[in-house]
Amino acid sequence: MCFGIGIGFCLALIDNLPYICLVTVPLLGSFYGADTIYRLSILLIVHSIVVECIPQILWRVVPLLNLLLLGILVYLPVSITPWPIVWVYTKIMWLTEPLLLVAEVILLLNYVMRMSQVGADEIEQNEDSAFKYKAAILLFSSLCYAVTASLAYDIYLNATPSQVLCLFVIVFMMIAAHNMMLMAHEGIISDCAFFCLLSTTIAYVMVVEARQISSPLAEPFLWTQSPLAKSSVINIMHSILHMTSSSAQRSVFFLKRFFTPLFLGLLAIRLYSILFIVNKVTRNFFQDDNECSDSFEETVKEDFEDFSPWKSPLLLRLSIIFMLTQMSGQFLEEWSGQTSSVAGLSYLASASKNIWPGEILFGRLFQIVSISGFYMWRLYRADDWTWNPWLTPQ
Repeated sequence: MCFGIGIGFCLALIDNLPYICLVTVPLLGSFYGADTIYRLSILLIVHSIVVECIPQILWRVVPLLNLLLLGILVYLPVSITPWPIVWVYTKIMWLTEPLLLVAEVILLLNYVMRMSQVGADEIEQNEDSAFKYKAAILLFSSLCYAVTASLAYDIYLNATPSQVLCLFVIVFMMIAAHNMMLMAHEGIISDCAFFCLLSTTIAYVMVVEARQISSPLAEPFLWTQSPLAKSSVINIMHSILHMTSSSAQRSVFFLKRFFTPLFLGLLAIRLYSILFIVNKVTRNFFQDDNECSDSFEETVKEDFEDFSPWKSPLLLRLSIIFMLTQMSGQFLEEWSGQTSSVAGLSYLASASKNIWPGEILFGRLFQIVSISGFYMWRLYRADDWTWNPWLTPQ
């Protein structure tokens, strides 16, 4: 029995080795630049698609086929990916940047609003548990306001004048949101508290990112040189492990930033947003067609539920690969001063750098405006509000 458990554990480990390989994305990016991880990301995507397309009967004939394919992947030269494909891949990331920036904050606020509505419904329908839900809402709101005040005070002390002015605009929007909440029949204090927290947190992240942009890290020498351009992942990893401390010093500074709470938090939020969007697209793509028969709708629903990112290893892997590559590559460029910022919408920032203060990042400002409009629109439509199916988890 122990032998069978060991075999099962080994097979499960082999199946999840591609996820373990994702850990090398920030490592390779820190030592060899963003172009290397873009190429590696494309190879990982191809590997995931090939693994998914292999017939199940072949897996039974060759149990370690996944390991064999992964071995081929790590021994392929990174430069085997054609540059036109790399260019298209980076442009896809560039184009999806504004959508994901807005989706991140809207989905976070939407989640809290739905949970608050569940609590409010329980208070109205169940008197026995009303006190428990009221206490939870008040406790959550108090924590949000406390953290909001702390972040706002830190911004006021350490930010530039233009960023402090942005903070005052946010405070004005908070006051307007509280006024609308009191006027709305279905305004919930926890929604408004989280809106304040989210707006202030975005401003705080903007201050931190602007500080990083103004003081970029020195690029490692290997970013501009390409002695391993034709090397495989395994050879590159071998060179990193045998690199001297003086040669690796600059790269280590970049690598440390990948493990900061700020980057890991943004990474988790981005992953949630991508998985939510993919899940809703696969579930709702055909549900708006009223002319379809009931049996056809049920068939489509079942097919797409099986194809959701939570049940499909392919979609889950592709989502994680895309998210980690996008965040790693764009933040590497930001930290090195190559671009204004992933959150700064670099193409807008570069076009208006002479008339717009560099410490006010377009992307973060866009997020603040988006959640302000979304929340106030929700309060304005409180009397006839219905949850859009694209914003519901099911």
